[in-house]
Amino acid sequence: MASKPGPGKSQSEPGEKLADSTTILHAHPVMKPIDRSPFLTLADAEKILGEPVHVIDSSTILGPESLTYQCGYAANEMDSKTQKTGAIYFLVERFNELSGAQKRYSFIMESNRDNGIKELKDVGDEAYFHTDGENFYFIMVRKGVNVFNMKMNKITSTTSLDAFNDVARQITAAL
Repeated sequence: MASKPGPGKSQSEPGEKLADSTTILHAHPVMKPIDRSPFLTLADAEKILGEPVHVIDSSTILGPESLTYQCGYAANEMDSKTQKTGAIYFLVERFNELSGAQKRYSFIMESNRDNGIKELKDVGDEAYFHTDGENFYFIMVRKGVNVFNMKMNKITSTTSLDAFNDVARQITAAL
């Protein structure tokens, strides 16, 4: 039988999944916690998708080399013009060491290089954009020990590439 938490203690246990898919974690003592506020918000997702959205995922994972936060949003309704329901996904990893962030970024970038990426010189320390022009937008950015990616799936008639790029730049600036 579990004991009741004392004053100032959470009633949730580390690693426990909550109803909204958030995982309660206690940060590693040397790991700087991730402040979720500068990341992809519901308002940002609505700007990008150009319509009302809802949360479909939100979780935090503490690994041996990094702390990861991810979230996703989907449009509330199917777009009548494209017959698609847009969704956007965001993932940020904060690594213990710079080399871990560099290795992660390089691995993903090299995996996509042959599929037509565009390297971005004015975003973070390293960044690239990838799209097929019809179904998705993808950006990956490394800034210091942080690596994030954001992917817009199922581009619709209301999706805004300008908003996608603006939000990516805002997130980068906040890291």
